[in-house]
Amino acid sequence: MNENPGIYAAFSVEPVEQAFKSQQAGRPIFEDREFVRIVIAGDKNTEVFREATPADKDRFHEPYARFKKGLSAREQVTGTPLSEWPLLKASQIKEFEAINIYTVEQLAGLSDTMKQNIGMGAHELCAAAKAFLESAGNNAKASELAAENERLKSDVDLLRGQVKELADRISEIDAEDNSRRTRAPKAARENNLEL
Repeated sequence: MNENPGIYAAFSVEPVEQAFKSQQAGRPIFEDREFVRIVIAGDKNTEVFREATPADKDRFHEPYARFKKGLSAREQVTGTPLSEWPLLKASQIKEFEAINIYTVEQLAGLSDTMKQNIGMGAHELCAAAKAFLESAGNNAKASELAAENERLKSDVDLLRGQVKELADRISEIDAEDNSRRTRAPKAARENNLEL
């Protein structure tokens, strides 16, 4: 879950020239540093690009963790890609990407100010995005419940089999006991006759 609604970050490694070391060596010396690019969904004119601070890494911990796993800036944004939402045309997707909107979740979370950057129909698209996400959440819950139901049915079938095995075993033991009881007196009678 994004704790900074509408604000997204992507991390990268950039070379930074080390002026003092370059001067000493007489040639350019660079050091790799982690940078952060912070954008506001729906606003193509506002972007912050600077060396990442510990506060940035903490504030945007999910994108930072994905960055550390080697994912690209585009892959650091989580959510349902706009291309997976059948409501949008390819041209609309390109327009949204131009203003830093890459996922259905970003579109659904746009502020009223950012919706103005989209133009006419923005409120309807954002409402449709919210409805899509809600519906997907309900479908996920239904799938989860169906899987749980199947697991429980399987457990019940397993238990029924075990109960049947136990009942069969008890019947066998009872039959053996009855057989021993009827044989024991007969054998005893035969022993008495011989005496």
